[in-house]
Amino acid sequence: MEQQGENTATRLAESFAEWWKLAGLEGAVDDKPVNWLASDSVKEIEESSSIVRAKTNETSIAPPLKTKMAWPNDIEILKKMVAEGAELPCNTFGVRTVAPIGPENCDVMIISDLPEVDDLDSGALNGGFTGTMLGRMLAAINIDLSSCYWTALATTRPSTGDIPEENLPQLTDFVRHQIALVNPRSIILLGSSACNALLGEELLKTRQILANINHDGNNMTAMATFHPRTLIARPAQKALAWRDLQMFAQRAGL
Repeated sequence: MEQQGENTATRLAESFAEWWKLAGLEGAVDDKPVNWLASDSVKEIEESSSIVRAKTNETSIAPPLKTKMAWPNDIEILKKMVAEGAELPCNTFGVRTVAPIGPENCDVMIISDLPEVDDLDSGALNGGFTGTMLGRMLAAINIDLSSCYWTALATTRPSTGDIPEENLPQLTDFVRHQIALVNPRSIILLGSSACNALLGEELLKTRQILANINHDGNNMTAMATFHPRTLIARPAQKALAWRDLQMFAQRAGL
């Protein structure tokens, strides 16, 4: 048993080291990493220089707005419809679609904003570089990405690489519909758009707080953190993301 525990600890350490390396930094990191090319990073790091005890904030998810569109009430059917380009809110921005992945019955649901270009090429949210990095990030806190349900607000990619603000309300309703079907114990929100959609706040204001989302009487722990693409572009944020993951793991009892 002791040997098994040592092997598990070794695998977790290796996973953590791998996602750290994928983010672009192979050396040691100071407690206050700074990306001198990003002015907003400096403010974020200054605000996070002292680690405070995680606070809990509760928000309620309102029922989806009624629309003329019939949304499927089965996750597998929903995945198939997205993959086939059905006229769902998430499928309106491009020709190539990337369906949600993962099992219906799961403890952790992941919500991001949109697929990466290499996700479109592979046809899967976890088929590109950011998916590989996310897998390493979660493995570092003993979560297997394949056991999570992962969806995006938009399952096609706008040419601008950003979700139009006017489309966000309906995309939010559709992802809330998926939450109701999956009914996870906890939710991980990747990036500003997902954070805004589900928590109604900016990422930099909420990433140090574990929210408690109430949906149809079910309470779910929600954590917002940086999207893997942000960590790739701004390696200085990795230390902050690691704190987020540790906080989430502690609250979720991982």
